[in-house]
Amino acid sequence: MEQSIKLPWYKEVSPTQKKALFSAWLGYVFDGFDFMLITYILFAIQQDLHISNVETSSLFMAAFIARPIGGAIFGSLCDRFGRKPIMIAAILVYSVGTALCGFAVNYISLFCFRLIVGIGMAGEYACSAPYAVESWPKHLRTLAGAILVSGFSVGNILASNLMPYVVEHYSWRVAFFLGLLPVAIVLYIRRHAPESDEWQQSEAKGNTKSFSLTKLFKGAQLPVTLIVFLIMFSVFSANWPIPGLMPKYLAENGFKDSISTLMTFAGLGIMTGVLVSGYLADKIGIVKVFIGGLVISLILVFPTFMLKEGQEPLLGLLLFLLLATNLGVGGLIPKYLSTYFSVDMRGAAFGFIYNLAAVGGGIAPVVCAYFTDQFGLGMSLVYVTSFWTLLLVILVGCKIPDIVQRKFQGQNS
Repeated sequence: MEQSIKLPWYKEVSPTQKKALFSAWLGYVFDGFDFMLITYILFAIQQDLHISNVETSSLFMAAFIARPIGGAIFGSLCDRFGRKPIMIAAILVYSVGTALCGFAVNYISLFCFRLIVGIGMAGEYACSAPYAVESWPKHLRTLAGAILVSGFSVGNILASNLMPYVVEHYSWRVAFFLGLLPVAIVLYIRRHAPESDEWQQSEAKGNTKSFSLTKLFKGAQLPVTLIVFLIMFSVFSANWPIPGLMPKYLAENGFKDSISTLMTFAGLGIMTGVLVSGYLADKIGIVKVFIGGLVISLILVFPTFMLKEGQEPLLGLLLFLLLATNLGVGGLIPKYLSTYFSVDMRGAAFGFIYNLAAVGGGIAPVVCAYFTDQFGLGMSLVYVTSFWTLLLVILVGCKIPDIVQRKFQGQNS
């Protein structure tokens, strides 16, 4: 303990541990790249394949539909056979799925290929999240999870800058073929990444023999699973409406010419918030950072949607700070979630619970749209985001999962 105080955090991490996290981070970078690239080339696909607006929109949602399936399958497999080999398999699945999209001849084929992408994407997170957490020293695991989560934003930024160029100079099919790039990561992981020590210890004890997905819903674990699912659902419901509908809000409220710049500030805010929250949580505690970020976001959300045309610099600053605190809690999820599930069921928990809870991220924007006629889009975003944020403050701040865990499992938190 004395050593951890004297040494900078990065010197407490061994080269092997750094390679492990870097491997998982690379996989998650291209997870974000492959998952998000379609959003930047939808217009070209729609024109070429002559599909409707509804069909075009559903192509992005196809990957979401497949998330719980892929998460459950790969999460259970990584609990049984190890984090490393199943993470490699998941990367191959989403890479091949993305490349297959380049061969699509109509809406149906493209939709099916996007389902494959979703299965692999969810599977990769189901393996990489516990792998990242288990690979680093226990007192630095929140930071490890935050670094991992930052990879998705990096992949998204890469896609946003590269895809328009590729479509303009080549075609949308070539853009999908670039989805095979993560295959190179597999070679790196196979050579440099070690298996999780915690998983190996669990395997040695014979804890990995049974099907881990069913363990989530058995006996004393079931109440814990349900309350953690509610928290994850609330996280997605609080986090997704603003970044998902913000471009529409900006276009309708006099900021159309500044959308790219303002959303860049928002993206940088997310990445900064994720990393800062992970670092602080290892210093002062995950619950304090979780609640602190959410409370600050509640204060910021109201003025953000009260600004008028001509106040772009202030809006950019508010968006940066709002998403740094609102979505910044995403960097805490890997460590927070792992607290309530043992190693032998952790992959299934990340894979199934996390990805099923992502449905909240799809429902909340629809609820905002429903209330738009009554309150306007800006106030609808404020009200829906505030509701789920307040619920999170209560659930996490009062340590409800810890209370449930102690009551049913007799564990101290």
